[in-house]
Amino acid sequence: MEVPYRPRRIRFVGLEQTKGWRLKVYNILHHSKEPLEALLQAARDTALASLPQPAVTPDRYGVGFVAVHRGSSYDFVTVAHWAYETELRSQTYMRPSSGSFLLEPVSGSELSADVWDLRLLAFERDAWVETVLRPADADVDGYLGRRLEEEA
Repeated sequence: MEVPYRPRRIRFVGLEQTKGWRLKVYNILHHSKEPLEALLQAARDTALASLPQPAVTPDRYGVGFVAVHRGSSYDFVTVAHWAYETELRSQTYMRPSSGSFLLEPVSGSELSADVWDLRLLAFERDAWVETVLRPADADVDGYLGRRLEEEA
């Protein structure tokens, strides 16, 4: 099955700050889709319910990102946070086709990342390396200030 590649809009939505966490929130949008505020809220709620507490520990920075991907057939949400300096911990959720906004965890053979998700992951990786890992003094605020907005 050959489907021609078509860029998707990747947009920074805002910075979610609650329960000690600071999370960049993104939309990734199929060309036929628009942002859904109810899905963004479900993603925020799911992130806050699933992220460990306390947000900041000697092994955790309290920062990460949430990607709300409205694909051609399904909507996916990835919640990711930085730990142990170089690790990105993440969990992906799927919105059921029933139209509900209750997000279900994805695991096992269903877990995947497509080329648009990988673009955002690559950007976030590079932002982390350039602002937190390479400088003599880690700049977590600098990381949070780096945001991806493009057609990819």
